[in-house]
This record gives sequence, structure tokens and C-alpha cells, in this order.
Amino acid sequence: MKKAMMILLLAFGATLYAQPPGHKKDGPRKEMRQKMQELTPQQRAELKTKRMALDLDLSPTQQSEILKLNLDLETEREKRKAEQKKKGELAANEMFERTSKMLDTKIATKKQLKSILTEAQFEKSHDKKKRKHKHRYGRKKR
Repeated sequence: MKKAMMILLLAFGATLYAQPPGHKKDGPRKEMRQKMQELTPQQRAELKTKRMALDLDLSPTQQSEILKLNLDLETEREKRKAEQKKKGELAANEMFERTSKMLDTKIATKKQLKSILTEAQFEKSHDKKKRKHKHRYGRKKR
């Protein structure tokens, strides 16, 4: 009986030290995300274009057009981020305008992508975005 209690106590003690208190599951990912935020808009646009080229097997002309599109989007995102830092918290009307503008940009981007990509490439890109969105936001929280 004493041996069983000692083994149980030892096992319980080992589980307490399995993960230290400050351990976070997404630690390296968070660092990587922060480093990606420090990149210039040009660098982010190039990386995004290269990922798309690998996933969708883009031609060189498609790559150059998508690079221009991604560069425009990244510079605009950088401007919005700087503007948001200056303003601080937004009022309801400002939030509506900002969201409306963002959705208009998404619609325009989608139209431009449709004109650049073939139908099969666009479908593959769209499906990948759906899966990524579902994976990111589809999980139930505990």
C-alpha cells in the first residue's frame, strides 16, 4: 500500500512539472508573427506573391501583376495601421466607414484576382482561403 501511494505521489508530482507555468503553446508562432509584422510592405508583398506562385503555379506575367496588387494592398494596410495608431479608439460611425472601406477593397481585390488568374487558379485560391478561415475561426472555444 505504501509503495502504491509513493508511486501515485511521484506520478502526480511529475505531472506538475511537465509544463512550466509560463509555458504558452503558440510561443514560437507569436514571435514569428511579430517578426513578420516588422517586415516592409515590399517584403510582405513579395513573400505573399511567392506563396501564391507556389500554390497556384503562376506564370511570370501573373506573378508580376499579383506582386503589384499585393504591394498596393500592403502599402494601404501600412497606412491604415499608422492612421489607427494616431487616432486611438474609433467611434461607431468611424468604425462603420472603416469596415465599409475595407470590404470595398476586398471586393475590388477579388475582381482583380479574377482578371489575373485562370478560373481553376482562382477556385483553388478561394478554396484555400475558405479552409484557412474555417480552421482559424471554426473552432469552438472552451
